[in-house]
Amino acid sequence: MAKDKYDFIQELLGNKKLTPAQKERVLLLTSAEIRKDKEAGGLLEERVIKNEESIIVINKNVSKIENDFTEMKNKNFKTDSASSNSEKANPKDVADFMSLFNQRDGLKYLTHDFDENSEFDIDKFLISANNVFNQKTNNDLNIPQSLWSIVKQFAFNSKQTEWTSISENYKKDMPIAIGWASKELRTWSKDNHLHPIRNEKYEKIVNDFKRITRVEAPNLEKIINVSLENIFEDKLANYKIERIDLKKADFYSHVRFLIDAFKIIFEEIKKRSDTIDKNKITIKYGRSTSAEYFLRRIYITHHNSFPIQELNLLIKEWQEKGNMGKIKEKLNGYCDWSIETKIENIPMRINILKEKHTQISENINFEPDGFTHILTFYYK
Repeated sequence: MAKDKYDFIQELLGNKKLTPAQKERVLLLTSAEIRKDKEAGGLLEERVIKNEESIIVINKNVSKIENDFTEMKNKNFKTDSASSNSEKANPKDVADFMSLFNQRDGLKYLTHDFDENSEFDIDKFLISANNVFNQKTNNDLNIPQSLWSIVKQFAFNSKQTEWTSISENYKKDMPIAIGWASKELRTWSKDNHLHPIRNEKYEKIVNDFKRITRVEAPNLEKIINVSLENIFEDKLANYKIERIDLKKADFYSHVRFLIDAFKIIFEEIKKRSDTIDKNKITIKYGRSTSAEYFLRRIYITHHNSFPIQELNLLIKEWQEKGNMGKIKEKLNGYCDWSIETKIENIPMRINILKEKHTQISENINFEPDGFTHILTFYYK
C-alpha cells in the first residue's frame, strides 16, 4: 500500500502538465501524508538508512520533495526584523529548542559524544534528529529564522552550502563548508563507526557551531571587551568600566547578533559621553529563576545619562528608528530587552522586546543611576 502511494507521488510529480501552483499543493499534501502515515514513514526510513548517498532522502525524487518543501517553508517563515508578522520568534521557545541539545532523544548527539551501548550509526541518528528538528520548528516552537538556518546548515543540509560561525577571538565571521550532512564527514563516521567528535577536524566543526549559538563561561567578558575596543578604540582608557560577574555567563543566543547589539549600545553611550560625569559604564551579569526557566540577565548602565524627550516620543522612536531600532532587530526573538532610566524626571522601565502580557512602560520604585539596558535570556 505504502509503495503504491509512493509510486503514485513520483508519477504525479513527473507530470509536466502540472502548473507550479499545483505542484506546490502536491508537495504540501505529500509532506503531511508522510508525517501521519507511520507505515509509509517506516518504509521511507528503511530506504534512507540503506542509501549511502543520502541522509534524509531516498532517491532524487524524494530529495526533490524535501528540498522544494523546505524552500516553500522558508518563503513563509517568520523573519528576525522588527517588521515581521504577528507570529514573532519567542525567546522562551529558543530556550526550549536549545534544551533539545541536552536530550538523548532530541538533538544531543549533534554536539555531544555518543554515550549509548552500541556503535554509532550516523544515518540512523540523523534521520531521528531531523524528525525532531522538523517537528519542533514546524509545529511546536517559534524560533528566529537565523537560528533555524544555522542548525539546518550545520546538521541536515545534504547539499552542503557554507554556514557562518565566529572566530575564537570573536573578532570576525568565519565561513564553514562542512556540516553533519557532508559526504566527507558521514563517510568517516560510517567507516569508523564513531561519532564525528572523535575526529579532531570534525570536533572543531562542532565547537564552531557551539560558539555561534552559545555564550559559555568565561567568554562573555571576552565578547564585551572585543565590543568595547571596537567602538571606543584608543579612547577606551578615558572611561571607568566596571565588570561584574561576566565570567559566570552561560546562555544561548546568536552570538554574532549579540556582539552587533553590544557594539550599537556602546556606540550610543559614546555619543552621549559629552561631559566628565558621563564616563562611567557598568556591565553586570545576573542569574535568577522563574517558574519554568533559568533567567540570565545582562545589565549595561551608562551612569548619569538620561533622555530628554517625552515618553510617547521615546517609545515610538525606540521601537522603530535609529540605533535603538537596530538593537531591537539584532535581539528580536533571542531575548527580552528593557530600558530603566528617568523620563521627564520619573523613574521608569520601558519594555521594548517583551512578552505579550507585559506593559510597554511601567513606573519603578527606585532612582536609576543612569540609562540601563537589560537583556533577559531564558535557559533550560
